[in-house]
Amino acid sequence: MQKSERVLQAGWSMCLAVALFGFCHSPKAVAWLLATVSCLAPLLISLFLNGEKWDRSFFTIAVISLIIVAVAVSLGQWAVLDASPAWVAFLPLGSLLMWIIHERKFITKRQ
Repeated sequence: MQKSERVLQAGWSMCLAVALFGFCHSPKAVAWLLATVSCLAPLLISLFLNGEKWDRSFFTIAVISLIIVAVAVSLGQWAVLDASPAWVAFLPLGSLLMWIIHERKFITKRQ
């Protein structure tokens, strides 16, 4: 496995740890739950479904959709309910950035 993949997996793991910590301390805030899921999904795909035989476009659509919802809920809970801090939205955004970097290698192989 490439070093860059390990770095990305470590990044997702750190984001996941922060999100889980926040979710354990504030289980009623859905923003923390979605931040956890938006960090967990790309990590699991990277670990177990990383072959070229899998439909990468489906994974990308699923991950990006999940992250968009997580960011919207995070900002909504912060602005409307004040149930979670605004910086929770940075966890899914960081996960999105890492996903784009991760998927760049599959895009270059197809061209």
